[in-house]
Amino acid sequence: MSDLVVQLQALTDDELLEVVRSATEGRPALAAVHDAAAVHDAAVVHPAEPVAAEPVPARAQPAPASPGVLPATQLPDADYTTGGVPTFGRVREKIEQRFGTSVGAGELDQDTAAGKSLQEQWDAREKAGHDRLEQIRRSMKKPEDQPKGNE
Repeated sequence: MSDLVVQLQALTDDELLEVVRSATEGRPALAAVHDAAAVHDAAVVHPAEPVAAEPVPARAQPAPASPGVLPATQLPDADYTTGGVPTFGRVREKIEQRFGTSVGAGELDQDTAAGKSLQEQWDAREKAGHDRLEQIRRSMKKPEDQPKGNE
């Protein structure tokens, strides 16, 4: 590999562009590299004329790349503006997703053994509190307020 790099470094710019155009011909994953080399070549041939690359369609799907190789162009995500700012819809969806996750986590926690144990402890404390409150109320009643039973 290092021998190849040394040979490529020895080429002139025009020779290297020709190698790049030839090597990337017919490779969809390297289409952007091929187009850039072709645009540069056209600019050199006709320097007075401005050369613009073909615009990439907004919904074009990049060709599948080899493992470990990133696609040549990254398409903008529909949830973000061209400046990289998330849209209102994206922010709303993110908040709804987080809220749903938190609610679901609470429900799942209640279904576990530890969650059930905590719920049982809470219910027992609440019942004990109600019983104690009732006992205090009974002790504070006046004797004449007590219902009279059979004497």
